[in-house]
Amino acid sequence: MKDIKSEYIRQLRTSFPGLDKQPLENLVAENLISPFAIELPKSVLEQAQKIISLLFSLREKPSYLNHYKELIAEKGLKDPGNKSIMMSYDFHVDENQNLKLIEINTNAAFLVLGHQMYQMKGHPLPISDFSLAEIGDSIRTELRLQGKNIADALKIAITDEAPSEQRLFVEFLVYNELFKSWGWDSHIQDYRELFQNFYPEFIYNRYTDFFLTEPSSQTLREKFLNREVCLSPNPFEYLLLADKQRLIDWGVPGFLESQGLVGEDLQLIRQTVPLSYDICPAMADKIWTERKKLFFKPKNAFGSKQSYKGASVSKKTFDEIMNADMIAQEYVPAPEVNLTTPDGEQKFKYDLRCYAYQGRLQLVLARIYQGQVTNLRTPYGGFATTLFK
Repeated sequence: MKDIKSEYIRQLRTSFPGLDKQPLENLVAENLISPFAIELPKSVLEQAQKIISLLFSLREKPSYLNHYKELIAEKGLKDPGNKSIMMSYDFHVDENQNLKLIEINTNAAFLVLGHQMYQMKGHPLPISDFSLAEIGDSIRTELRLQGKNIADALKIAITDEAPSEQRLFVEFLVYNELFKSWGWDSHIQDYRELFQNFYPEFIYNRYTDFFLTEPSSQTLREKFLNREVCLSPNPFEYLLLADKQRLIDWGVPGFLESQGLVGEDLQLIRQTVPLSYDICPAMADKIWTERKKLFFKPKNAFGSKQSYKGASVSKKTFDEIMNADMIAQEYVPAPEVNLTTPDGEQKFKYDLRCYAYQGRLQLVLARIYQGQVTNLRTPYGGFATTLFK
């Protein structure tokens, strides 16, 4: 089997010559890129586009915004005008080839790196007319939505907490080179160092204080609320789509109907969104009895942090979950696939990460793994291309 890591690094350096002096060998994890591809019918791709379009249309409805008016005020937020670039909808595929929504992620990683993975493998893009230039178009659209003038030489910051210490710092470096290739003044900055010696017009935000409530986030929050900077993704979009409480709301009887969803559209969203509900100690006995059908996850966390499969949770951990700000979600098992590795045939799980801007699907990746949750540590696992036939 080819040295996939070396090939991938070569692809990045070919596409972005400015990376030549970066220690990519140390920054690209051994099991980041899988040598495999996941093959699925085209109907799955069409279904993903339909679901994403429907959920974004739901977010845009005046009745939906009005429903959350008090919550928006409670969070101290207001509509910034713009949306969120490079977000993702993460799915499992069930035995009938239907998609099941696991979560919506406004701070999704790996869009540009995923595009480069397709280029390296020579595999066709799922959305044939997607290109990296579309990311630039999305950013300009974000600025226009906020009423900003768009200069040719845009000032842009890529921000997170201690970016160089992040596991996917290589992606920040790639974005930085991409933005510079368009003639933009681009910098990678810790969110606490923004607006000190560089004043960006646009911030590509990967920081996971989703509502900007931490004391150290207050300067960024203030600039965002005053529209002094275009922040994308941002707390407003997170509240409307990515907060896991929305999964609970969408399952409340009559909610989707009250937002005008009917017929096949209503049926598709009902089929796609697994039943979710708030956890509270008063329901502990009932939840313990039903735990094998459930998956527990924090309301405001990212990745797979503190997520538990109900069937394997201990009583001690369960008791801790009952007193935490978490949700219980109908357990939707990850699909499995047998793949032939140099170590023989092995069984792997996978999920699908579908990237979108507004209602448009841009790219689909699979994440291949073994174990309870996606981990990017499984030999022969990692991010993979998807082939729709």
